Amino acid sequence: MHPWAWWILGAVLVASLFMLCSFAIYFSIPSKRRFDVRGKHALVTGGSKGIGKQMALSLLSQGANVTIVARNEKDLKNATAELQTYADQRGQGQKVQWKSADLCGTYEQIEAKVRSAESEFGPVDLLINNAGHSVQDAFEKLPVGDFEAQMRVNYLSAVYMTRAVVPAMQQRRSGHISFVSSAAGQCAIYGYSAYSPTKFALRGFADALHMELLPYKISISVLYPPNTDTEGFQLELATMPQETKIISDSAGVFTPKHVADAHITDIIAGETATTIGLDGWMLGVLTAGASPEHNLFRAITQGALAGLFRAVMLLYLGHFNAIVKKCYKGRQSAR
Repeated sequence: MHPWAWWILGAVLVASLFMLCSFAIYFSIPSKRRFDVRGKHALVTGGSKGIGKQMALSLLSQGANVTIVARNEKDLKNATAELQTYADQRGQGQKVQWKSADLCGTYEQIEAKVRSAESEFGPVDLLINNAGHSVQDAFEKLPVGDFEAQMRVNYLSAVYMTRAVVPAMQQRRSGHISFVSSAAGQCAIYGYSAYSPTKFALRGFADALHMELLPYKISISVLYPPNTDTEGFQLELATMPQETKIISDSAGVFTPKHVADAHITDIIAGETATTIGLDGWMLGVLTAGASPEHNLFRAITQGALAGLFRAVMLLYLGHFNAIVKKCYKGRQSAR
């Protein structure tokens, strides 16, 4: 047989194997369901500032009615006024309301706020669990109470809010629940020993819910934002360890609008995960693991590139470790 014939035969076999694998994946992954937010009641926790407020604006631009939930009443009133003005300019009769709640409180307290919001706008169709904040420092310097507080606000608040809306969504056999994790919930770095575990926990919770709620046609999505130029991030910079700042600077800083619009677009399109920027996309492919996927192209990309990106990530981690060692030596020599 002519040598070129072997090459052609090999190419045909590879193409056939690729097609078979693609068909197998296609019939294995759940079908993608779009989620039309027009006229729906969307509830956004942490909605008075930052990414949360921008997601509320993005939802209004898509025709939703919005409830924002946070603790500070002054911030809530100011944000609601801004959001309602925007809604009125659209001339579609959309409404915005606010509910003040301590999201570190008990389940009963949080459920009462949800029922109050629903009494005015109807059942929650879309829940975005955005509330949270970060503390960062070396593990031995962080007060033990910070670990408990981070788990309450970043993780348990989302569990409680979700528990309050799921039964009704199951009865209606419709709904969408979103979780705002973090790039630090995919790759833990220096200084995030209290923060990262809570964001990893959100992903585990979302993955488990996805499987449980699939028969009820309730969709789940997760947002993995990198550093975002919010009021909270500016406060974090003031106390951020040198190592954390140098490492996190490598991914750049994005605007709240960019992050929020990307996630709302993905929710409407029926995507399960939103990553931001090139580094975020690579990290999303690398860490997809056993998480659900509805998009065939994304699934094939993950299967094809995960191994390569693992090698790239090891190079990144080597660089990060070198930064930590350099900072440590610098402090030692300064003594």
